[in-house]
Amino acid sequence: MVSFKSLAVSAVTSMLAIQTANAHYVYSILIHNGEQTPDWQYIRQNSNNIQPHKQFLNPTDDFRCNAGSFQNAGRTQVRTVSPGDTLGFKLWNNGQILHPGPMTIHMSRAPGNVQQYQGEGEWFKVYEDIICGPMNPLRDTDWCSWDQASVSFQVPASTPPGQYLVRVEHIAIHGAESGDTEFYFTCAQIEVTGNGSGNPGPLVRIPGLYDSNDPALRFFIYGAQSYPFTQIGAHSVWRG
Repeated sequence: MVSFKSLAVSAVTSMLAIQTANAHYVYSILIHNGEQTPDWQYIRQNSNNIQPHKQFLNPTDDFRCNAGSFQNAGRTQVRTVSPGDTLGFKLWNNGQILHPGPMTIHMSRAPGNVQQYQGEGEWFKVYEDIICGPMNPLRDTDWCSWDQASVSFQVPASTPPGQYLVRVEHIAIHGAESGDTEFYFTCAQIEVTGNGSGNPGPLVRIPGLYDSNDPALRFFIYGAQSYPFTQIGAHSVWRG
């Protein structure tokens, strides 16, 4: 006979599992100059769905565009954009970010057809947000990304023409002290037109994007009065 206590424990466990799943998310929608495109039309679909990537301490090639994504590169379309255009990323299924942490967006120019590019080249950061609230003490709502369904940036005006991967990433640091940092990221495929002649940088590679001992990504947020870091990773944002 099943006891009331067993049923109660089972109910709580199920509720926590549902809450955990609801707190996870994945970027599946590209927004171009305000136009929202269908799920996965221009973004490579990953195989781990809404689950976080936890390769902070020992990253592999999957840290570029997420697990299984390159298998979908050929069926993912390439969106044509102009320098100065606004690109945005929206979460699948009307999701919202309910984990504390920073946001970054990186780009990597493909040597040719981006549908055949695995992201093994160099990357540069084009967007970053961290804290927008007052802190003192640090609250979840102080993070710029908290409760947001989308993020956007302006393609730098001097971006050289070519095909690119654009990697959007939210970093959840509620378990960061132990290295249990969670990464939620996907890659869009775009082609930049025009005649931009900028020199993007600083340049990084993936794996190698972050130092596993970076205090900004190993910070214990609970009980903290503030988040003292103004940059994620050793490389700054390129604004063209």
